[in-house]
Order: sequence, then C-alpha cells, then structure tokens
Amino acid sequence: MFIELSNISYTYAKGTPLSRQALCGISLKVGSGEWVAVMGPTGSGKSTLLQHFNGLLRPDCGEVLVNGTNIHSSAASLREARRNVGLVFQYPEHQLFAGRVSEEVAYGPENFGYSVPETEKKVREALATVGLDYYAYKDRSPHELSGGEKRRVALAGVLAVQPRVMVLDEPTAGLDRSGKEKFINTIKKLNRENGITVIWATHEAAEIAGLVNRIIVMDRGRIRLDGAVRDVLADPVMGELGLNIPVAVSVAGGLRKKGKIIEGKPVTVEEIKLEILKLVR
Repeated sequence: MFIELSNISYTYAKGTPLSRQALCGISLKVGSGEWVAVMGPTGSGKSTLLQHFNGLLRPDCGEVLVNGTNIHSSAASLREARRNVGLVFQYPEHQLFAGRVSEEVAYGPENFGYSVPETEKKVREALATVGLDYYAYKDRSPHELSGGEKRRVALAGVLAVQPRVMVLDEPTAGLDRSGKEKFINTIKKLNRENGITVIWATHEAAEIAGLVNRIIVMDRGRIRLDGAVRDVLADPVMGELGLNIPVAVSVAGGLRKKGKIIEGKPVTVEEIKLEILKLVR
C-alpha cells in the first residue's frame, strides 16, 4: 500500500485575518513497507502534513491518494483510508476518551462493523502486540496510566483495525528511556515483521537514524530535503535549521576537517566507533 500527496497546500483559518499557510505545494510518495522520518523545526508543518495522510485535514488544493484513489473522492474512500492509515497523536490524551482500556481499543473495530467476538479478539491481539496484558489492563482507566502506557493503548486502538500504514507524531516525546525503547521496539517489529509502513515525525534524529529508510525535512511548509538517511543527516541544511543530528555524524565531520579518512557516512555510535578504531590501529 502506498500513499501519494500531489501538490497539496493547506491554510489554517482561511479567509480570516488569522489565516496562516501551513503547507505549500507538497508532493511526495511513500511506498509500501517504508519507514520514513519527518523532521523540521517547530512550525515547519510536520503535524499538519501528518494529518493529511488519513484525511483528518483536507487540503485546500491537490490530492491525497492511497493506492491511487483520492481519499476525498467519496465518503467510502475516506472511511477506507482511515481504516488503512492509522494516526497516533503526540499527546495520547488527545485521542483517549473511553472509561476502560478495553473500550478504548474496541472503538475502532466496533466503528468499522466487526462483530462482538471479532472485536474482542482484535482487542486482545492489539494489546498483546503493544506489550500490555489483556487481563491486567482491560478494566483500567486509560487516563490513570503512565505516559508510556497511554501511548501503547493509543497505538493498540489504531492497530485493532489492522491498518497497513502507521502515522506517528512525535510518539516518544516525554517518555523515559525504558518507555522509548519499548515503543520503538514495538514499531520496529510491526515494520520489519508485519510490513507495516511507518511515517514518524520526530525532533530526535539519533533515535531513528538506524531504523528509518528515508528522511523528509520540512521548512516553512515546504519539503527542504528528501532522501536516504545518511545523505540527509550529513547535509549542511540540518545545521542551518537547527535540527539535532546524531553524535556519529558530528564526530565524523570533525574528524574529516582534521584530515582523517572516514569511510562511508556513519550515523550510529557503533559505526563511528569502528571508524575511530581503524584510525588508532
């Protein structure tokens, strides 16, 4: 399953004195099974872009296509797009509303017409996928959970309808190290083993450097960079925009300025460690 945005633009509060153009002529395509990171400074349009992938926002112009179908061409097309393209917000409390975890996760399957037995099965499977025990969590209030648990419940609620694309807006923001690792490992498994396409907005290049296939860099509503991870992270534009880059990229750049030969474009600590060991042998 692929998603294509064709020349889309979007303006908040259009036609009012407070109007602000958030996206300007964006065109891109995300292929089946890709893991794409979306980066950019605050106000660059990342969250607005993500909300177009499943039709939460409708562009002022241009098209959003899922497998070649304009998702806004009919109510049925939009409904199908929202089943296939799941969106998890940066702050889980923005999408958690039910009184119990089981009710929260069941909302999607119920809304898409699954039977009661099918819905319960989907809830059990989704909670297991995100590492939450069904019996331990099903009757708990989502609002009383930790930040990491809320993220995983929100993710389970999306996974329960078996989407083929996951869109995640700063999903690890505010989580401790353990919570980040658990969440990232869950998404990694979904991508690597289940072939789910992942579109992940983040400020933290280091946490996704060894995971994603591609990085899209936004700047003032436009795409500034779009390419392979190693090429984008090494591009001077990252520094111009004040974006974080992995330590390995900074170290490699510093060593090259001193005339040292660094092979390839290391992006992880392990990779730059190997290069440094070559230099001292």
